[in-house]
Amino acid sequence: MTHEDYSPARPTEAPDWAEGLRVVVTGAAGTLGRAIVEEAVLQGATVVASGRDPALSAASLPKAAKRVVADLSRPEECRLLIERAHAELGGIDVLVNNAAVLTHRRIVDLELGDLEQSWAVNVRAPVLLTQAAIPVLSESPSPVVINIVSGAGITGGVAPVSAYAMSKAALIVFTKAAARELGPLGIRVVAVSPPTLESQMQAALDDESRRLVRSMNVLGRPFEATEAARLVLFVASPRASVITGTMIDATGAMLS
Repeated sequence: MTHEDYSPARPTEAPDWAEGLRVVVTGAAGTLGRAIVEEAVLQGATVVASGRDPALSAASLPKAAKRVVADLSRPEECRLLIERAHAELGGIDVLVNNAAVLTHRRIVDLELGDLEQSWAVNVRAPVLLTQAAIPVLSESPSPVVINIVSGAGITGGVAPVSAYAMSKAALIVFTKAAARELGPLGIRVVAVSPPTLESQMQAALDDESRRLVRSMNVLGRPFEATEAARLVLFVASPRASVITGTMIDATGAMLS
């Protein structure tokens, strides 16, 4: 059997890890964001799916998901998103900070706007969203913040994505700091580094960069978005109640 022939074993039915949870997912128009929303609804969660227009309006999402348009590069919209989500769901148990931007540019060519955008969306927005959500999460019986990060935040990336890599490194550190501060409130904070998926971000890379990313995966097979989504929801569920302040590395055995 070749890697191309391999198909991971799949449960015939969705697990119930997210059943009853009230979940907010940012970046819901992207590949992973959509998968998390779809899987959460399938597992019995109530979900607010957030993203920017027109991408969010055009995204194929479950009808049960409540869409809230927000541009997270604007600080005031981070606070408004939490307020809207709280009102829509009657509370928040899980905040998934998934929204991110990727700049594919060598360091010598980086512009100020590249750095500012990476900071605003990939770092500042998750911090502001978490900050705004603390009072609401404190009322949950099983509160958790999931920060979607990247192996690039550890290695610097195999492609020229330094602005993105630096922002993800910052988000990993924020995960640890927030876990320490929010632990006494019962709020878990966990970073998840998902496997490489066929996504808009991957499409933004050149052919050589995509080849390098795939060649580093020692399992030698593509990963499905549902695989990554189920990992996120397991970590977000009460079944993972002892996990906080760490990064779950699910990059598909990208050894460095």
